[in-house]
Amino acid sequence: MKKILFFSICLVISVNSFSQNTQSLPSRLLSTNLGLSKAGTGDIYGVMIGFEFEKQFRSKLSWSTELATSIHDGSDLLLVKVDNQPQQDMSYRYTTAGIQLAGKLGYHFVRTSRVDLGIKLGVLARYQSTSLSDDREILFPALTGYPLPVRILRNTEPQRTIAAGALMQLFARYTLKKNIAIGATTGLQMDTNGDVMFPAFALTIGKRF
Repeated sequence: MKKILFFSICLVISVNSFSQNTQSLPSRLLSTNLGLSKAGTGDIYGVMIGFEFEKQFRSKLSWSTELATSIHDGSDLLLVKVDNQPQQDMSYRYTTAGIQLAGKLGYHFVRTSRVDLGIKLGVLARYQSTSLSDDREILFPALTGYPLPVRILRNTEPQRTIAAGALMQLFARYTLKKNIAIGATTGLQMDTNGDVMFPAFALTIGKRF
């Protein structure tokens, strides 16, 4: 009986201590997310950087807003050498860049005075500009009789678009001294323009207050 009573007291103390640790983590976080992603349209890789404000409003729930920008680029490699002339780079290079504003709702699986793990679901509005053609074709000299390859580009979609979208993110963060938070985020997003970014991986650093 004494052992059971002792165990119960220890359990209550542990639960109270864990609850205090959970509550001691500041409710607001201002952070920067910097990472890499793959744009599904064109299968091109690039970087994303975002600035996010997060506010805890329940023990397991938070809301956040993020302003982010991305730039992806690629090329269709074409190196040509005619007779004794130096080799020429006639590759087609393209870039897709955009800026977006997202609102997210987060659920925190684990939230202690140091560790913060969870998932975020959100919606976004995105402005994007791209130089990537929708259809690309190369005609070689054997077909055209011209000494250099001829590239044909066709555009069927607008260069600039505004789209609505959705995203999902998994995050893991650790809080150091002076409430400095570091961590990582991974996830995917898609929008009504047919653009998908997956996979995406970003490092996070921020300040809790």
